[in-house]
Amino acid sequence: MKKLLAIFCLLIASTGSFVFALEPQKTINLHSDGVYILSIDKRPMDIQVTNPRILEVTSTSDIFSTSSQLVMETQEEGISYITYKQGDVTYTIKVLIDNQQDVDSSVIELDSIKDITKDK
Repeated sequence: MKKLLAIFCLLIASTGSFVFALEPQKTINLHSDGVYILSIDKRPMDIQVTNPRILEVTSTSDIFSTSSQLVMETQEEGISYITYKQGDVTYTIKVLIDNQQDVDSSVIELDSIKDITKDK
């Protein structure tokens, strides 16, 4: 629930200024156990993920623009492909989850809230 609230607040703050748009057919690098937002120019349809064990993807948008965001939650290292449609065009994004590489600059990385009760 806290992640959804953080995403909602971020989307409200960034409405109208999408400078992190991704060109299609690109490989992006992410780290495991993180949440990332990727802005795209139109709302995606029929989102498919080839390896949902390591990557979960949802789409968010607002009613005032045609822009959208893909919210990606990574679990562990590996490779996964995100495929989605915009009209008649199909786009594929290769996602490399590797903790040794830098996170791609086209995504916004969300902070996760550490559960201090687990450390006790």
